[in-house]
Amino acid sequence: MPHVTEEDNAAQLARTLRTPRKLGLIPLVCVMYLVVSGGAYGLEDAVRMAGPRLTLLLCLLVPLTLSLPTALMAAELTALMPVEGGFYFWVKEALGPFAGFAEAYLTILYTAVDMAIYPVLFAGYLSFILPLGPAAQIAIGVALVWMAGGLNFLGVRPVGMASIVLAAFLVSPFAVLVIIGLPRLIHFTMPTPPLFGADAWGALAAGLTVVIWNFGGWENLSVVSAEIENPRRNYLRAILIALPVIVAGYVLPLAVSVSGATTAADWGTGSFSHIGYEIGGRALGGALALGGAVMSFAVFEAAMLWVSRMPFVLARERYLSPPLAQLWSATATPGKSILLCCVVFTLLVPVGFVALVVLDVFFYMAALALELFALMRLRKLMPDRTGMYTIGGGRLGLALVLILPILTWAATFGLAISAGVAKRDFILAIALGVCVWPAYAICRRRYGGPPAIDPPPTSITA
Repeated sequence: MPHVTEEDNAAQLARTLRTPRKLGLIPLVCVMYLVVSGGAYGLEDAVRMAGPRLTLLLCLLVPLTLSLPTALMAAELTALMPVEGGFYFWVKEALGPFAGFAEAYLTILYTAVDMAIYPVLFAGYLSFILPLGPAAQIAIGVALVWMAGGLNFLGVRPVGMASIVLAAFLVSPFAVLVIIGLPRLIHFTMPTPPLFGADAWGALAAGLTVVIWNFGGWENLSVVSAEIENPRRNYLRAILIALPVIVAGYVLPLAVSVSGATTAADWGTGSFSHIGYEIGGRALGGALALGGAVMSFAVFEAAMLWVSRMPFVLARERYLSPPLAQLWSATATPGKSILLCCVVFTLLVPVGFVALVVLDVFFYMAALALELFALMRLRKLMPDRTGMYTIGGGRLGLALVLILPILTWAATFGLAISAGVAKRDFILAIALGVCVWPAYAICRRRYGGPPAIDPPPTSITA
């Protein structure tokens, strides 16, 4: 294989920036919906651990303390630096090469935890509809990985078009649940379990961790900014459309389901399907169960779009093997990076472990903290924002965007003083986070790392 030079990579990236295969506004909204949410699936465990009252309250607060600040940050920094690699380059340009690597390292950790479980969830949900043995579930999980990979091999537009169909499919049964359950909303009855139980800190931290997991990820699609039509305008537009849809998509089905609830002990995976059977019959219950399987594929294939760009970006930055930085000329996609991701996730499918949300949220929020510091730093380094979106409210507005997500994350630290497996997972998360320095040293020594003077990659104009 011929040697891949920096000039070759720059030329390949320039072709990507000019390619017509880009995400328009509507596909971008749908991909964003899938990357961040994918429906109310996943909240069931929060109800079980934190109780219905607290979970409902958190679903109203977290969009204000986490989702909105994160989304506004992503909109401002995407307008400032609409580059392939997104948040990695925000942090690198603001805080230096090591911070940029730490951002990528933390991102890889939380996506590895998150992505590996979706094929297993897909097979698990499907097994409620069709009888499947362990071997069949593994085979189906592997097939899902390569189906999603194949779709991503074709380019960003097929992923966007598929996301429109999948998002519509996932929204529909929950919309029917809310419409049929409208009397429950009109005459909403507060669930009888108390707001806090015996272990108030543990319940708050556990419930908040799951809710953060469901509401986070607004900056992730910045990684494919170069593959979005007019990202300086459309990223903000997509956020303004997707954010209220996602909040309503969580709060309304949850309110219908917990109205008048007397216990949360029987809540868990599949609870929305059981509620659907109760108020809408077999058809609605079955649609919600099938939606759980579809959700797993939809979220996986949409997340693969940006996850597969991380090895590509790190290879271009000389932290990973140079061939991973190559683009396939036919589809303008990082084919070898996508292939690597497919292989890794295939190897993880037979493990069948349940994604540890504690690890996922800890790594995600640590990476988000770096992005927030980068937002503050880039206000000083790049003050000229003429014609670009900037978070309003002056210093107070910026302070709220910086502080509210950090305070939300800090509330999850109650897991460190609670009993059980969550405490162990929290300590493990800290230990893995500390390993970022040796990983940085090894990758830099092996592949050289970025040069001392390294201008930001080619960006795209509005």
